[in-house]
Amino acid sequence: MSEVTTPQGRTPFVWVKDKAGNEFICELGALKDPKNASQDELKNCIDDAKSPQPFAGG
Repeated sequence: MSEVTTPQGRTPFVWVKDKAGNEFICELGALKDPKNASQDELKNCIDDAKSPQPFAGG
């Protein structure tokens, strides 16, 4: 069973684009340089094109 924790403050997120133009939402602390994120770093991010959009017909 997973443990539930209380957040200790706000977590900053940032929009990042890869070289192919795909957009990702990443936790700022997970990236060394948001303007030059590696493919390994992007694996920990949310791919905007693959996330469900319930109010946009997806």
